[in-house]
Amino acid sequence: SHFGSRQCWLKRGLLSHHIRPAPLAAMAPATSPIGILYYVEQTVYKAQKALVAAKFNGIVMTEAKFNPEKDARKPDFLAKNPTGKVPYLETDMGCIFNSNAIARYVARCRADTFIYGKCFDDEAQIDTWLEVCTHELEVPLMTWLYPVLGLMEDDPQVTQAASNDVKKVMTSLEQQLKSSPFLIGDFLSLADIVLVCALREGFVRIFDPSFRKPYPMVCSWFEKCCSMPQFQAVLGEVKLCTQAEKPKPVQKPAAKPAKAEAKPKTDAKPKADAKPKAEAKAKAGAKPAPAATPAAAPAVALSGDQEAAIKAVGDELRTLKEKLKAEGVKGKQLNDHEEVKKLVEKLQALKAGAPAAPAPASAASAAPATPAAAPAGNVEAAIKAVGDEIRALKEKLKAEGLSGKQINTHADITKQVEKLNALKQQLPAGGASAAAPAAAPAAAPAAAAAAPAAPAAEGDAEAMIKATGDEIRVLKEKLKAEGLKGKALNEHADVKRLVAQLQELKAKV
Repeated sequence: SHFGSRQCWLKRGLLSHHIRPAPLAAMAPATSPIGILYYVEQTVYKAQKALVAAKFNGIVMTEAKFNPEKDARKPDFLAKNPTGKVPYLETDMGCIFNSNAIARYVARCRADTFIYGKCFDDEAQIDTWLEVCTHELEVPLMTWLYPVLGLMEDDPQVTQAASNDVKKVMTSLEQQLKSSPFLIGDFLSLADIVLVCALREGFVRIFDPSFRKPYPMVCSWFEKCCSMPQFQAVLGEVKLCTQAEKPKPVQKPAAKPAKAEAKPKTDAKPKADAKPKAEAKAKAGAKPAPAATPAAAPAVALSGDQEAAIKAVGDELRTLKEKLKAEGVKGKQLNDHEEVKKLVEKLQALKAGAPAAPAPASAASAAPATPAAAPAGNVEAAIKAVGDEIRALKEKLKAEGLSGKQINTHADITKQVEKLNALKQQLPAGGASAAAPAAAPAAAPAAAAAAPAAPAAEGDAEAMIKATGDEIRVLKEKLKAEGLKGKALNEHADVKRLVAQLQELKAKV
């Protein structure tokens, strides 16, 4: 109606319904950029949504590639973009993150075009298709596509499920495009731009002729959009797939993480230097009392639990240093940090204190009592340290732009989870071995050793409850990334097994 049209014009910021917007081809492009658009190269399609919209609106943006390994650690990154999400658009007014939010912002920068619709109803229709794109299309499409790009491990069952979900969206698009040339009518809008950008890699890499056959209207619409100069300026020439590409091995960053792990070795130099000094002192002390030299020999050997505790504290120290480096602390400030110094002292105490008990031969009968309580405590401490390290590593990977299954299948995460599982398996054995030496001595030492046994078992059970809870959380995150949710998630066989195990442990406590 005339009233409805006038409302639409007023809503679009024009003074009268007699003023019509300039045709897209006639618009003079802006000269100064509205901001800097940062994006990750592997997921460039997210940035292309806004870049294509900018071409239609005659808007300029500066493009900048974002390197998750380097740029995510810069202190100013989280200062200006606290969520850590990429892509993001940095403007004079602040940062805008999320690909669809950036595309909406760019589309609304011009009030005299129809990119974001002609009226409120059009805007609602556009928003509907943007939601469909994000939740119904991009999630399964990228689950199917990422293994082909070498960004995620391939799971044939998951890929098949993702393919079926993509077909459902393609069917919906086919029905919609039978009634109009574009998604919300007879003109191109942001809905078309966003969906074309999301579908591009699919059409180029995995939508072979047999997959495309049931969707002729979608294919015609996609090719028509891609032939427009505004799309071509951003997407380039788009050739439809003739044969679907196969999954590739996951690309693992090999060199840089190795260097990051090698850095803490500098902390070990003073300890390495300390060994010759200790040996020199031992030799100096050996001259007046040669009999003391054989007594020092057991100091070199460490038990498995002591090594586990030392390794756990060392890992905790490395994780803390990585965290502090990300916060901008480095050099001497890093080594002088209170928490770092405390952990270094703890590490040195563990190394120095481990052989202290075997040294006096006269106390041999009392020696077994000390290790009796040590294994449970050490393994428990090691489990806690590895769990903390996994959490810190996940936070770091999230800041680098990884999420869901990418995080759970990351080489460093899987390695730490294996270590955690290995430590958890030691707990029951640790409790059994602790009881055996306690039974060997005479009645009085046995009674003394029996007293700490109960708290050790309780501590083991609590540690196992915590570890099992952590394992359930990690598994649920992994399954969510694979598309499971709600009841399907809770009914998963592995989840039910772990929940039953957790309840058993709680019942014992």
